[in-house]
Amino acid sequence: MKKYIIRIKPEARTDIRNTQHFIAYTLLSPLTSERYVIGIYQAIYRLSFYGGSIAPSLNDYIQANYGPDARTITYKKMSIIYNITDDIIYVRRVIAGSLIK
Repeated sequence: MKKYIIRIKPEARTDIRNTQHFIAYTLLSPLTSERYVIGIYQAIYRLSFYGGSIAPSLNDYIQANYGPDARTITYKKMSIIYNITDDIIYVRRVIAGSLIK
């Protein structure tokens, strides 16, 4: 079984921090924000085992912004967008699924 190396781009880390801040300070749920972020990171790191089995996205928005080989998975209402190069998964963004047109 092939195992991928996970690399999280700075933009994706910023997306996760912004999500955590929104939940903790706007929704006033700091414990929920911690659990949510842990869940996002767990979903990302599980990609190391199965990331290559996800088909590239056919969504025009994803292809135009992240390339024709971009793939997505969903964690709750968030879309995790990534590309694979050789044995490395590059997590590009973690954005609300509603932002994907």
